[in-house]
Amino acid sequence: MYNSNRDEIDSESNRKPALFTDETLPIVSCKEVIQKDPVHSVNASVQTKFEVQLADAECQSIKRKEREIQVDLGEKAVTDEIQVDMGRLSKFLGRTAPRVLHYIEDNAERPNILRHIKLRYSGDDTAQELFTLTYPDILIDKEIQITSLSWSANGSSIFVGYGSTSHEGLCMHKGAVCSWNIERFKINPNKPDMTVETSTCVTTVACHPERPGIVAAGLYNGEILVWDFREQDSLIARVLERQDLHRDSVTSLQWIREPKLSKKKFILVSTSQDGRILLWNPLPSKNNLKLTDAYFVSTKISSKSSGKPMGVTSVSFNNEDAETFVFGCDSGHLYKGSLNSVSTVQSREQGLADMTIQPKNPITMAYQSHDSPIYSVNFSPFNRHLFLTSAHDGQIRIYSQLFPNYGRCFAPAQGAIFTCRWSPSRPLLLAAGSEHGRTLIYDLEPEEGASTDLLSSIPVQELPSSDKRSSIICLEFNHKTSNTLACGDSAGAVTIWKLAERFTTAQNDEIENLQILAKSFGDN
Repeated sequence: MYNSNRDEIDSESNRKPALFTDETLPIVSCKEVIQKDPVHSVNASVQTKFEVQLADAECQSIKRKEREIQVDLGEKAVTDEIQVDMGRLSKFLGRTAPRVLHYIEDNAERPNILRHIKLRYSGDDTAQELFTLTYPDILIDKEIQITSLSWSANGSSIFVGYGSTSHEGLCMHKGAVCSWNIERFKINPNKPDMTVETSTCVTTVACHPERPGIVAAGLYNGEILVWDFREQDSLIARVLERQDLHRDSVTSLQWIREPKLSKKKFILVSTSQDGRILLWNPLPSKNNLKLTDAYFVSTKISSKSSGKPMGVTSVSFNNEDAETFVFGCDSGHLYKGSLNSVSTVQSREQGLADMTIQPKNPITMAYQSHDSPIYSVNFSPFNRHLFLTSAHDGQIRIYSQLFPNYGRCFAPAQGAIFTCRWSPSRPLLLAAGSEHGRTLIYDLEPEEGASTDLLSSIPVQELPSSDKRSSIICLEFNHKTSNTLACGDSAGAVTIWKLAERFTTAQNDEIENLQILAKSFGDN
C-alpha cells in the first residue's frame, strides 16, 4: 500500500513544469596595464649569394675479424679397436727380419750410388754485377783505396775500410769505415748508410760474428777501435793501456770464441808489423779493450833471445780447433801457432817489457816459405787441415797443416796475389784477387773420370775490377748468402757480384774429394 502511493506522488511531480529565475552577478573589472618603456624593434634581413645546399651523410666504420672454430659437443672420440694376433705377428717378424737385416748390411758395404752423380747446370755461368759502391768524399785524396772488407753477421751490410798503402813515415791521411746495406729497397752506391772517419788510415776491419752492429777496425798507427752502430755513442771500446798498443800498423783482425774460459764469448785477435799477435777482451761497459794474452814473432825463433820483430801480415784460425792458427809474415815465412804455448820470449825489443802481459812464442811448426811477403792465409771451412796462402810472388798455394811442404800451387801470371778465400758453400771452390785487376775463381772439382792430381791450374772465371785495371786488394764471400761476393780494388770501389749456381751449389761427393785431396799431400 505504501509503495503504490509513493509511485503516484512521483508521477505527479514529473508532470509539473520547471521554473527558472534571473540572477544578476557582481561586475568584475580589469585594469589596463600600460608599459612604460617603449618596445624597440629592428628589422634585418639575410641574403646569401648562393642557395644553401644541405646534404646528409653517414659514416660508420666497422672492424671485423673472422675466425672459424668447430667444436663437436656431445660426441665421443671413436676408437677403433684393432685385433692383433701377436702369435702370427711374431712368426712374420721372425721370417722377414733376417732378410731385411741382410739387405741393410749389404747396402751399407756398397758405395753410395747417388754420390757419384754429377749435377749438370743449365744456363749461363756468367756472374752478375749487382752494385759498385764508392765514397767520393774520401777519394778526393788520390792515394786512398779500399784496404779491407767484412760482411755483417746477418749478411745484409758490407763494411769497408779506407786507407792508403803509400807511407814513407808518419801517416798524413785520414781514413774511414763505411757501410752499405745491400738489401735496402733503394741503395745509393755513392753514399754510405753509415760513415766513421778516423785520424789515420784504416788498415783492416772485422765484423762481429753474431752481433750485426759491432765492427772492429785496426789503424795504421797501431790503434784498435770497436764501434756499435746501433748505439748513439757508437765507439764502445778502444785500448786504454797505451803500453799494450801495437807499435806499428795493424795488419789483420779476427773475432774468435774464447777457447780457454767460455766458448760462448768472443774475443778479438790482432796482428801487426811489430811482430805481435795480441788477444783482446772487449769491455763495452768500461769502454776498454783489455789485453788477455800476447805473442811475439822474431827473426830468431830458435834461440832464447829474440832478434828483430818479424812483421805478421795475416792470421787464420782453425774452424774445429780454436787454439790452432796459421800466420804469414812479410818475410815470406809461414808458421803454425798455438794459443797454448808457454814458451816465453826474452827480448830487448822496445816496449815488450812494459806490456801488462809478457808475450810468448806461439810457433809450433814452420812451413815452406814464399819468396816474398805473404798477404793472405785462410783455413778451409770444410777440412780442418787445409789452408790457402797468397803472396807477392804471384802464387796461390794449398797447404795441409800436417806437412811442411805445400800440396798444390797455382801461378796465374797476374802479378801479386793480394787476397785469397775459400768458398763458404762449395768445398772445392776458391777465389783470389790479383794485381792485374782480376778476381780469379778456381774450381778444384776434378772432371769426371780424372784424378785429383790433374787439378786445373786455369781459373774457371775471371771478374774484372771496377775500372778493369785496378788491383783487387781484398775480397769476401757472404757467409749468409753464399752466391754474393764483394771485391774491393785500389780505385776505391767495391763491386758486389752475384755468382752463378754452378759456383754456389756443392756436388754430392765434393767434401769426399776435398778429403782425398788433403790425404794426397802426404804422398808428395
